[in-house]
Amino acid sequence: MRIILMHGKDTGPSEKWYPWLGDAIRQTGHEYFAPQLPKANDPHLEEWLAELDKLEPDDDTVLIGHSRGGVAILRWLERQAAEVRVKKVILLATNSGRLADKAIPSESNYGFYTEEGYNFKKIRKHCTDFVVMHSRDDSWVPFVAGQMNAKGLEARFITFDNYGHFGTGVHSVPELLREIE
Repeated sequence: MRIILMHGKDTGPSEKWYPWLGDAIRQTGHEYFAPQLPKANDPHLEEWLAELDKLEPDDDTVLIGHSRGGVAILRWLERQAAEVRVKKVILLATNSGRLADKAIPSESNYGFYTEEGYNFKKIRKHCTDFVVMHSRDDSWVPFVAGQMNAKGLEARFITFDNYGHFGTGVHSVPELLREIE
């Protein structure tokens, strides 16, 4: 099995809980990929999608997206040909995809957000196993975004009370590892 992590905005694969995840996955014998996404401080959707394309996700791939990385995964799935499938998608603290719900209204968009949000019907054609993880105390992405994503994806919704945005101070997410296995 291959696991691909798409990190969030303003960060990289060597920060937050990402190194812990890579070490834990490699210990299980699975392949782990966490690309350094370009312009993480001011990301452009097309550039992030190109990085995901290079890894060629398939039906033996688990896609994990944190925050803006989760938005990129959902946008990537929206664009795939009918025959493309992935094994599982796990989203942590992922934004709603609607322009009106951007965490910081003045921040640049570059394709991540649209007026209508995600096309969940198209996305669900590429995977049948979705998990949404969201903490009630997330100060960047409102809890309602997790609820909206879980409903639209027909996902299992795992909630927390003390993980914030799964960022500073969070060094491991054992529940995530359980979802991969």
